[in-house]
Amino acid sequence: MQSRILFAAALAVSLAGCAFQAPATYPGLEGTQWQLVSVTGRTLTLPDTPPIELRFQDSRVNFHGCNALSGRYSQEHNHIIVAKGFVGTKMMCEPELMAVDRAASELFKRGVRFTLYDTTLVLEGGNERWAFTRMEGQHSPDTSAGS
Repeated sequence: MQSRILFAAALAVSLAGCAFQAPATYPGLEGTQWQLVSVTGRTLTLPDTPPIELRFQDSRVNFHGCNALSGRYSQEHNHIIVAKGFVGTKMMCEPELMAVDRAASELFKRGVRFTLYDTTLVLEGGNERWAFTRMEGQHSPDTSAGS
């Protein structure tokens, strides 16, 4: 009888432990730089030059296409949002490059999920999928941040 009580107590403790497991951690993107390589789910023409860059620095996401766009971002798990949108320069460029700027601004304002695959960052929002490659000399994101 006593062994059944001990077994039941041990089982209850082990099941309770499962309920209190630490949440999964997601990498923080702070301090990383990326170059846009493809967009699917939206019709955009990506230019060969200048390269379209994405940077996460000082709690801001910076997108450099035609214009230098910047906005304060928040990250919760693998979700990023620029709630107040981007601010930036207002230069005139080829219509295709300006369309990329507008699309990026809309994407981040709605919020994106991200996934890291070694040197590739994939942003997904709605039906869109934006793929970036890590720029040369960049470190891997800290996997302990953003949880």
